[in-house]
Amino acid sequence: MHMRISICIVICLVLCGGSPVVAAKGAETYLTDAKALADGGDLAGAVALLEEAVAEHPQSSDAFALLGLYTGMSAGHAGDMMEAGRLSMRSFELLDTAVKLDPENPDAYLYRGIMGINVPEFMGKMEGGMQDLMRAATLYFSSPTRASSEGMVTALSMLAQGAAKTGDIEGQREALLQIVTIAPGSEAAENAQLRLDELAGAEGAPPRPDPLAPADDDSEAVLALKEAYAKDPSDTALVLAIGQACYDEGSFAKAREVLREYVRMRPGEAGAYRLLALTVGGLASEGYDAQIHEDTNYRSGLAFEVMRWLDKAVEAAPEDLELRMMRGMVGVQMPFFLGKREQSEADLEMVAQSGAPDSLKSQALFYLGLAKEQEAMRYWGTVAKQYPKTDAARLVFDAERPPVARFDESSVQRPYVKIDFVLGFKDELAPQTAVWIEDDKENYIATVYVSGFAGFVKERQVTLPLWAAISKFEGVDGVTSASIDVGHYIYTWDCTDYTGKKVPKGIYTVRVETSHWPSNLYQNVAAQIEIGKKDGSTLVEEGDFIPFLEVTYRK
Repeated sequence: MHMRISICIVICLVLCGGSPVVAAKGAETYLTDAKALADGGDLAGAVALLEEAVAEHPQSSDAFALLGLYTGMSAGHAGDMMEAGRLSMRSFELLDTAVKLDPENPDAYLYRGIMGINVPEFMGKMEGGMQDLMRAATLYFSSPTRASSEGMVTALSMLAQGAAKTGDIEGQREALLQIVTIAPGSEAAENAQLRLDELAGAEGAPPRPDPLAPADDDSEAVLALKEAYAKDPSDTALVLAIGQACYDEGSFAKAREVLREYVRMRPGEAGAYRLLALTVGGLASEGYDAQIHEDTNYRSGLAFEVMRWLDKAVEAAPEDLELRMMRGMVGVQMPFFLGKREQSEADLEMVAQSGAPDSLKSQALFYLGLAKEQEAMRYWGTVAKQYPKTDAARLVFDAERPPVARFDESSVQRPYVKIDFVLGFKDELAPQTAVWIEDDKENYIATVYVSGFAGFVKERQVTLPLWAAISKFEGVDGVTSASIDVGHYIYTWDCTDYTGKKVPKGIYTVRVETSHWPSNLYQNVAAQIEIGKKDGSTLVEEGDFIPFLEVTYRK
């Protein structure tokens, strides 16, 4: 008996190349084990296990979907904002793969939808997330198992959450009502009913101020138009005139409210949508203010709103070449996260190939060229990010590295520290950059320069983790400025701290930190300099995003 078993083992070893047969772990086993780890609080372990799963089962949509969800959840536990951004982008890549592998997998759409409505709005995933959740709910409905019913409730709950974020009260109410209907008596239904009751109570709140009512800060022209409208509310042309007057005066916030009222009264008028887009664009052009500190999605929301009104304008007058030109131009100039690049290029191509005047066609060609340049930057960004050690990446860095500028030393009062550095990479958007000083004990001394967005949003920023952590945003208002892009820059530090007090002699560290978007490429570099005894200089050359930093002290 024992000999027979031994012979069988030998035969198996020979047939299998001399190694014992080990049964491969199935995808379902990986999923079950990963969920157990995640439920037990070991999210990192679950992610590591699922990385094994997708390597072993590269056609498993479920494995990619769950890995995408857990990777996205890991972003919330990341040690710094750069890592959180990287994990979020990795999450969407995995979820996109899951959907591609199985376009009928409701979990893939659910998880991608959950991520879409929970990441910061500037990532531009909200609209797609809502669509994913609706698709998930539809797929779950067509397969009425218990798991599908639970998935459908989750999808509807997330739809309600997304609708709340976008201010869509009716959409929120509809999703909550569906939960109450399909899951009566459940905890989810009870929570949905509570939220419905809250919405009903909110409807009894005081109404928002009437934008057409006279206000103390109205100009004489606007006040006269409002008084005329109060006498004849049927004359809606007066409402458009009020909006135009507010816009002409630069009162963009007022103009937006009035024009929103007008398009509710008279939907489908291309000219009104165009004026509304210009008005919201005016708000966006006013620069950073306190509102972006309170709401980091504020400017993103303005960008989306501009395009929404332009889309409506083109829909109302699709043959209007000036509207096509305007939408194409705005789409190219606005941030990449609008997801309108292809549409914008199509608009511009339409104008360029039309019988429009040369002035309009030449504009279209210019912005088409700008779009192609941005597209080139996307390709180059991919090379730099995914293939950093290749000859092609070296070509990218060499092509983008700028020439060195000159510095007029006689124009600066001594003592000072000259901070001379190069930003060596160009992305779709100008990077966020900070330059600051620390003492020899790594105490914060002063910020010399910080890019506009990071400087204004302060602790809500996600791009410059080192500077944010040490500066605590002390003394940054006076040195926050427009974002610098690829190029050579020279700043001077007057050897004072952020309160304006002269610093004592000693060793100081100059730090430069930069973060690129959307590539998420990042570098920080530091150089020490001694202040007080004699002139000196320190040169640091490392990396490709800040390839050159020279710090010079003059007594």
